[in-house]
Amino acid sequence: MDFESANPFNVRVNKISGNLLPMTADGSSFPILWKIYSCLIWLLELTQMIILIPGCMLVPKEKALKDGLIGVAVTLEVAFVVARIHMRRGLVQRMIQKLNEILCLDDEMMRYIVTTNLRSMEIPLKIYWSAGIMSVVLWSGTSLLMIFKRNSFSYMDYRMPVAYGKEPISTGSFVIGSLIIMFSNMLIFTKKVAVDSYTIHLTLLITSQYRYIASKLSVIFRGKASRNDSNDSTGNKNYSTSDLSAKKEIKAVCRHHNAIVQ
Repeated sequence: MDFESANPFNVRVNKISGNLLPMTADGSSFPILWKIYSCLIWLLELTQMIILIPGCMLVPKEKALKDGLIGVAVTLEVAFVVARIHMRRGLVQRMIQKLNEILCLDDEMMRYIVTTNLRSMEIPLKIYWSAGIMSVVLWSGTSLLMIFKRNSFSYMDYRMPVAYGKEPISTGSFVIGSLIIMFSNMLIFTKKVAVDSYTIHLTLLITSQYRYIASKLSVIFRGKASRNDSNDSTGNKNYSTSDLSAKKEIKAVCRHHNAIVQ
């Protein structure tokens, strides 16, 4: 088990979103096709921003605030977080390396705790992603129904106030503009889910270590208490042996804790 293999969903959504956040400690890069794909996605998001900002100036303030500026804010938020992680790539990779060194231990308790913690968030994130994508498609696709009723359109007819085409807007330009809105919103939502999944994954791997330490100490002290309560005829010899074993286990737990906090 390592940082990458512990959560396949996190790996998939990281690639699909085009964020390409670090998954390994050795600095190995993604294949060139994934990099091209990532560039195309960011280009699509940039295109939407270019036509969205002037579009907000050409429509009433209510629509600009309701449908336009919120999209700008979400896009800037996601772009800032992704850029921040990439700027601190070296630190993130060192953290991944430290976690990989810890996770490679052959310990069933460790594996169980990590797996349980990660699964507790995997299903909610999948539901959140699926429901969000369906909502975006339904929300963005409503404007396309107007092509069956009219032949010319205005900026107000777009689901978001984008300045694509000149008014009156032809059907072809309106369809292209609406599809840009739909796909860019789907992708920016996927990017947000991917960032959330990545940070949650990293946080859960770290907090799992503290839960592991607590569980390990609980097992050690319960075992020592049960040995002390037993009425063994060998007496002190067994006590000294159990004390030595418990001492070694506690030292191992302390070393594990030091590895986490470093």
